[in-house]
Amino acid sequence: MTENNKKVHEIRAEVVAHAHHAGDQHILRLRAPEIAAQAEPGQFVHVRVSPCRPMRRPISIMLADPARGTVDLLYKVVGAGTKELAERQPGEYLSVLGPIGRPFDLADTSRRYVLIGGGVGIPPMIFAADRLAGRAETVLFAGS
Repeated sequence: MTENNKKVHEIRAEVVAHAHHAGDQHILRLRAPEIAAQAEPGQFVHVRVSPCRPMRRPISIMLADPARGTVDLLYKVVGAGTKELAERQPGEYLSVLGPIGRPFDLADTSRRYVLIGGGVGIPPMIFAADRLAGRAETVLFAGS
């Protein structure tokens, strides 16, 4: 399968870290080198929480580190599927499909970028700000 002329990978990703934050938000770090190597700001992954829940959850990529082969996902518990995802521990594995979606166009570094996001719209803005750091003037506004 391809997306934007890049291969979409279905992989078995290891949970490397999983932190709970205020507002029932979580940051999940996965070892997913194939996805980390291709991920761009604005893209997301589909996570299968468990074999008992075949429907995948779409979650935006907050950061990707190709050198370490990891992707960070920020999500909020909003239902039974994400509640079950919140119980995953380091060392466990998840089925992940990605990267998916059309990435942001960040090629023009002569422009000023104003990134605005709220709630689940914040992770792609963090990823964009990270990729623009040191290349273009960037302002990030984030809210709940």
